[in-house]
Amino acid sequence: MEKKFKDINHNFIDTLSDGVFSIALTLLGLNVVEMVPEISKSENLNTAIIEHWPTFFAYLLGFVVLFSTWYQYHAGSQYTEGTNAWIVWQHGLSMAWVALMPFGVAVLAHNLDTPNRKWGVFYFGICLFGNYWTTMILAAFVKFKFPVTYTSELPVPAEMMRKGTPIFMGATALLGAVLVSVSLYFPWAALIGYGIYVLSNVSPVHTLNRVKPLLEKILTR
Repeated sequence: MEKKFKDINHNFIDTLSDGVFSIALTLLGLNVVEMVPEISKSENLNTAIIEHWPTFFAYLLGFVVLFSTWYQYHAGSQYTEGTNAWIVWQHGLSMAWVALMPFGVAVLAHNLDTPNRKWGVFYFGICLFGNYWTTMILAAFVKFKFPVTYTSELPVPAEMMRKGTPIFMGATALLGAVLVSVSLYFPWAALIGYGIYVLSNVSPVHTLNRVKPLLEKILTR
């Protein structure tokens, strides 16, 4: 049998992702730390902190987004084995969006309580849903049949997972497009939508187990 070059081990992707997530989570806190000299000049420190509520709010939202994304990533990758060029680049672009999240958080924090509110919400939304948009663009190159190999421990048939994943990703990409568009006209409504979406992903394993029966029902018809 002819020997061929094999693609990289999935552990390399996991190692890189953990590093990117760690740096992005750390960068989120810089906006909070940078406020200290300014608020320390105030006669009432507590009042100054309350006046800077957008910074703390954006930090909290960004942290939940990144940590739940990391949780979701590893919840799924534990059932994945092997790689190919599509998988490597899909993960690479995902990490690009993770690295950009501190920018989205900073823009939201500095503009949430200003006339530029809609733009703060707009750009945060792009960072929040950008991964789904680029994944769907990549999926088009493989005719929306995700070329992923799953382990035998996967609790649903592998083919069902390959069919269900693009449906889930596509629905989320569409939701993101709608909310980001709404942000230009009703930023607070869009922000509430972001919050509901973020909270729905804090326990990805629980969510997967809840939608599993529905997924099986739809895709086995």
